[in-house]
Amino acid sequence: MKKIILISFLFILFQLSYSEDKIKSAIVKIYSTHQQYNYRSPWQNGSDYNSTSTGFIIENNRIITNAHAVLSNRFLQVRKEGDAKKYKANVEFISEEYDLAVLSVEEPSFFKGTTGLKFDDLPMIRDKVVIYGYPLGGDKLSITEGIVSRIEHNRYTLTIERFLIGQTDAAINPGNSGGPVVSNGKVAGVAFSGLMGADNIGYFIPTPIIKHFLNDIKDGKYDGMPKMGIIWSELESPSYRKMLGVEDTSKGILIKRVLKNSSFESIFKKGDVLLKLDDFPIEYDGTIEFRKNERTDFNYVIQNKNFGETIRYEIIRDKRKIAGEVKLTKDKVPLSLVKNTSLEEPPIYFVYGGLIFEPLTDDYINNGSSIQFPTDLETRKELEGKEELAVLVRVLSDDANIGYTNYYDEIIIKANGKNYVNFKDFVQLVKNSQSEFIKFEDIDGNEIVLDRKLVEERNPVIFENYSIDREMSQDLMK
Repeated sequence: MKKIILISFLFILFQLSYSEDKIKSAIVKIYSTHQQYNYRSPWQNGSDYNSTSTGFIIENNRIITNAHAVLSNRFLQVRKEGDAKKYKANVEFISEEYDLAVLSVEEPSFFKGTTGLKFDDLPMIRDKVVIYGYPLGGDKLSITEGIVSRIEHNRYTLTIERFLIGQTDAAINPGNSGGPVVSNGKVAGVAFSGLMGADNIGYFIPTPIIKHFLNDIKDGKYDGMPKMGIIWSELESPSYRKMLGVEDTSKGILIKRVLKNSSFESIFKKGDVLLKLDDFPIEYDGTIEFRKNERTDFNYVIQNKNFGETIRYEIIRDKRKIAGEVKLTKDKVPLSLVKNTSLEEPPIYFVYGGLIFEPLTDDYINNGSSIQFPTDLETRKELEGKEELAVLVRVLSDDANIGYTNYYDEIIIKANGKNYVNFKDFVQLVKNSQSEFIKFEDIDGNEIVLDRKLVEERNPVIFENYSIDREMSQDLMK
């Protein structure tokens, strides 16, 4: 009997050791040389820099890592654990909103002796997890352990979007980014940088997001995740609920606005109360119970969908319940006035009289801007009819703009008292003006006035002094 127990114990140890070795063989260190665009001086590329991060091999000889680990790379290499040789790699697919990327390696021999890691389901609270990676630039594989302490919606690294995110007490440091978070021998998530203001807490992208991304790119292109496209508010007030005819004491959120080109644009109206999506009742605070006794943002329901699929809904309108379903179509025009752009693409810009203008984008907000995402942006009446917003980035000091050099990160809503639709329209308003003065009005009612003829005289001097090769980005010149 003792012999049987000993053999069983040794077999278990062998299995654990074998599993550990398979995992280690799939871990890669990533070496990336980056050069990102400079949003404060958009005619220039930023300085180049090097970084190291972690990735891991999955099926079909692909490597998955964080998008921010390989973003705007100019040269990319990978190295297997225990191997000194570096191999040239390429980014095949990248999602800035998910902060995920898939890499390929030019030389097939790189994958010899490796086994792609498999994905597990969404981990449970208090599940044990193991983090593999190369933190702080180290060459030796680091392994840390912890438990899953929270699953919720929160902001990711590169965008203003909120998605499902996992939290653990295991150490996750710079360099760990892109490494696997393993539970019971399978991948439960991808580690990424911690959130601002959070100490001694590690975060990871959970498997539902990863699987959605991998499923999305099966057809050879990346589409992204469907969005509701609504502005909403909590509905806690009993009096307000009674007035709207909401009988349930806790369910439902108030729809304040449906954004242009949302799949729900012709379905929902201002003043509707959204009660349910599919089989998930929505609480007044905008949360749903996605697992027993676990709540998260109601957008979880639609974020598990693909374009072309349908979603069921239930609303209250005029004190009557209305139920139906809608097909989720890919947006032809971004839903928000804050545009989703790619950090891989050069910034759009226009320089006039030393004033640098750019469209308001999530990348602009996330790259050193003092602009905080305006929560009421979509509902402000003065912005009706706009598809894009122009931002005064900063002012290059010159005779043409004396008195305005302290202006920066200002949302401009009018040029010469005229509204514009998009950034290109804004540029044309300024360029085609024959007025003596050019007046810009910001969202707070402040005005900047420039002498048009003086600007025309000074523009060549400004461009020479600040090494600007052209007054606007090439896409605006078409």
